[in-house]
Amino acid sequence: MTKTKKAIRGNFDFVVQSIVPSLIQGEDAKALYNKVSKTIKSGVWYDKKSKTIKGSSTFLAARVDSIVRDLNKGIRVATLADLNKPEIMSMIKDNHYSDTPAIVFRSTEDSFNPNKALIADLIPQVEQKMGKLQLPVLITGFDVVPSEDKTGYRLDIIPRKDFAVLQDNRLSGKYDGKRFSTVDKDGLPNFDIKGNRTWYARNEGLSRLYWGGDLGLDSGFGGGSLADSSEDGRVVVVREAPAQKK
Repeated sequence: MTKTKKAIRGNFDFVVQSIVPSLIQGEDAKALYNKVSKTIKSGVWYDKKSKTIKGSSTFLAARVDSIVRDLNKGIRVATLADLNKPEIMSMIKDNHYSDTPAIVFRSTEDSFNPNKALIADLIPQVEQKMGKLQLPVLITGFDVVPSEDKTGYRLDIIPRKDFAVLQDNRLSGKYDGKRFSTVDKDGLPNFDIKGNRTWYARNEGLSRLYWGGDLGLDSGFGGGSLADSSEDGRVVVVREAPAQKK
């Protein structure tokens, strides 16, 4: 008997990318910087040589997210789930940190004074969405605008049409220092004592949420500041990947 040779058709287990990520660099970076900097007055820099926007904070990520979504080109700032994708982690690891446009809301009291006015504004917005206040929650789908109140951040948070609230006890400060290696569909950690990454969390008030250069997930940096930013930070934008050939 002779064996029939099977044709090679190129059907291998390729890793299919669902998104295409980019740092904010290139031809449109300067125009985006000019628009963002009308609202975000500090913690954002434009590097002319590399045509790159540097810096990352909750407010910067949220403002960029709203601007690029309004382009109607399928572009957004990376969500928490997006930031866990290998194509983005490879961009961040050992080089940068990157905020997602989200706020962790743990308690109605906050020792970081600038957060108090934001908490007062967020409580009715969260209650309207949930029916009642059940903390801790992850808040997404918001923009920032200049505030008439000249104290604190001098910024107000306003909900967009996609304003969303996710209640999850893993957001609690009691899980600070827990290990994990994988995340769920929302990007929140699946705690595992043998994990190779770390979850960091405050135990009160409001917190930002970002991946660090060590690929730890941090919601406790800066003692509660949502505005702290350094030139190592990079806001990551993504668009949907082109349809794959079958």
